[in-house]
Amino acid sequence: MKPAIRVLLLIGLMRLAAAPSQAEDLFPPITDEERAITSVPGAPNAPAVVLFKRGELVMEGYGLLGGGHASHLRVRARVKILTEEGKGSGEIAVSHSDLARLKNFTGRTVLPDGRIVPVPPDARFVRKSSLSKKTFVTALAFPAITVGAILDYQYELAFDSPFLLEPWYFPEEVPVLHSEIVFKTPKGWEMQVWKRALLGVKIQEERQTTARGGVLRAWADDLLPVPDDPYGPPYSDLASQILLLPRARTVGKTRVPLLDTWDHVSQIFDLIYSAVRRGDGGVAQQAQQIAGSGSPAEKTESLYRFVRDEIETAPAEAPDVAADSTLQTILSKRRGNPAEKALLLQALFKTVGIDSRLVWAGDRNRSTIDPQLPNPSWFDRVLVLILRDGKAVYLDPSDRALGFGQLQAGYEGTPALIPKPGQAVGIVLPEAPFDQNGRRAEIDLTLDAKGALSGRGQLVLTGHHAWEKIRWQHGEEKTAKAWKDWLSGQFRDFRISDASAIESPDQRKVTVTWSMAQRQEEVLGDEVSLMPSLPLGPMVQPLTQPVSERRTAVMFDCTDRNEVELHLRWPAGWRINLLPSAASVQNGIGALATDVVSKEGENSLVYRRRFDINRRVLDSRQDYETAQLLFAAAAKSDAQALVLVRE
Repeated sequence: MKPAIRVLLLIGLMRLAAAPSQAEDLFPPITDEERAITSVPGAPNAPAVVLFKRGELVMEGYGLLGGGHASHLRVRARVKILTEEGKGSGEIAVSHSDLARLKNFTGRTVLPDGRIVPVPPDARFVRKSSLSKKTFVTALAFPAITVGAILDYQYELAFDSPFLLEPWYFPEEVPVLHSEIVFKTPKGWEMQVWKRALLGVKIQEERQTTARGGVLRAWADDLLPVPDDPYGPPYSDLASQILLLPRARTVGKTRVPLLDTWDHVSQIFDLIYSAVRRGDGGVAQQAQQIAGSGSPAEKTESLYRFVRDEIETAPAEAPDVAADSTLQTILSKRRGNPAEKALLLQALFKTVGIDSRLVWAGDRNRSTIDPQLPNPSWFDRVLVLILRDGKAVYLDPSDRALGFGQLQAGYEGTPALIPKPGQAVGIVLPEAPFDQNGRRAEIDLTLDAKGALSGRGQLVLTGHHAWEKIRWQHGEEKTAKAWKDWLSGQFRDFRISDASAIESPDQRKVTVTWSMAQRQEEVLGDEVSLMPSLPLGPMVQPLTQPVSERRTAVMFDCTDRNEVELHLRWPAGWRINLLPSAASVQNGIGALATDVVSKEGENSLVYRRRFDINRRVLDSRQDYETAQLLFAAAAKSDAQALVLVRE
């Protein structure tokens, strides 16, 4: 049973593409209506249009295909170039792998005068997209691209499984006049149809039963491009789509549940995970050595750090494990995918008396999970859940930049699953408070008698901001150079030196320090001006799209707090000529607060600026306008310079 199940799970890594029956002509004749199209209603400036995109999925068992038993996904599409900009659509790329074998990838260009230019063999090239996953991208470059040209292409993917767990997407980045997919499923299979019809798209269906099984045809017409709003949701959340999920198979008179419910999915994976756990040679002994003799909390953190840091993370896109994986091989190879590392950590915990549960999680930047559909391919990460002082702590040992109990921003606040057979439980992962994701800069500058500024700075990153910059470069030297380059870009009037960084994953913290001195060519001698919000400002309005044009929600990477504190001193004979005015704005999206404190007779001042975003998702026009006002207030405040002049 297990090998067949494993193919089911691994095939879910592929993106759906499809095409027509081999019995049809290679490319259908171009119609007069297609030749006459010069623009698309509703998208008059579209650079190109997909005239049709037709797919066919023939599951293994629905008759023999070319003498074989593999499942086939075939696609045929026709694109017309409408503008000069549309010439950039003259390359089609298809992802494939050892599991999904690419066949019959071909195309042609049909010029406006009717001449046909086939895609030559040397216009097709292959590049590896992932060496470890053995995945590839094959691209087809069309010749003789002109405005009015029509591009035809087709290809086929074959795989040795009756399952595909990814949906068919109807729209594209340009308008689509017609998109359809035909699913052909053999007798004895019970399939669940799942759809997302978004942005006014109407998905139509027709079904029929044949001697071979069932046929479902689904289509949609006159599809506008998927919105590409700044800070918008991922493509998969906006594209109308359809998926057939195998619920069960009837063998004889026996109904065998497959992906029928989350409990059945959990049972399938429990069989797979149990095989990994049985090969546990050496785990108990190593667990005791790694955990040491400290408190339970210290043992827990030691084991977590070991799996996080000493076991290399292999790539994976689903909660599956390798066919020959065991705890012993994971330990001996010092390598495992997220599910394998979670299983190892759970086993290590068990040997020292720490109870834990596995949790399946999915990155919201990949797709929004529908908990009602028991599809394991929703998830791409396996976490380990423990209780500490009665509170749930979620551990992700697959990322060396994550501290104990910290999640990547894309997983916070998302639906997740505890895949326990018979007791599968849906949960929502916690979200860190905005003030734990911080950037705080402290700048200390002194003006000398010649009118030149110099001093030191420190930047402290916490939470998700720290995660982004932990191990972002290879080695201390490259890390220091990268920070120096970034600081030089922020403080353009200064020379940056002695930049260094201390990265502390377990404290979720990065501390950067540096020295700075004003460039000689920037020294005026009788006046000095600087932007006090540096290096975290000046703010520039990020939400430039008019509210009337906004079609989707705003999704920030995370909520956060940004703080700047500037200490400035100057010698006798100088005075303040211009100070930024204080600002105080607070609304449902966040807050801005600035102030300047100077003491008469001390020739010094302290400037403080704090900017908070406490909402990650803005799903209404009112929220969007509120956020625009907040960012506008910050941009206006940050635009004010601080100026000293010689008396």
